[in-house]
Amino acid sequence: MAEFGDKTQLVSLTLASRYPPLQVLGGAMTGLALVMGLAVGAGGLVAAYIPAAVISAASGILFVIMGLLTLLQRERETDPRSGKGGFYQTAALVFFAELGDKTQMAALLLCAHSARPVAVFIGAMAGMFLNHSLAVFLGGRFISRLPPLTLKRATAVLFIGMGLIMLLLLALGRV
Repeated sequence: MAEFGDKTQLVSLTLASRYPPLQVLGGAMTGLALVMGLAVGAGGLVAAYIPAAVISAASGILFVIMGLLTLLQRERETDPRSGKGGFYQTAALVFFAELGDKTQMAALLLCAHSARPVAVFIGAMAGMFLNHSLAVFLGGRFISRLPPLTLKRATAVLFIGMGLIMLLLLALGRV
């Protein structure tokens, strides 16, 4: 439930409108598996050695950069739905967006409390799969019907907005 409406779900929703839904779902699940693996495998170490401010700043900057690249990217002759671009872009964005996020922290704390890392990992990934499957379905089925230029601009604005909000919260000391 902590992931519902979260920025990583929005990433899956918007990218599924540009790329094949299974690529986006695979990329999202790969990024999430890496982040959840960090949470349950090295949770305390990650939190101890990488300050939350650094993670938030890197995530915010990455979102702004991806938004600007989306906005400035020229339309190619080839179909953006071919190749593996959707997988890699989704995996990277989801990984960085989820680092230090509430769901990663929830998994970390649940693992520390229960001392059952495999069960926590499986449970977290099952919840993430359901959440992101819904986002990918909606993005691929409905949002993909928008005109390409409108979709491109909306995606860019969404990414830049998320990045700026993350950086603003960091500047205000809310991270």
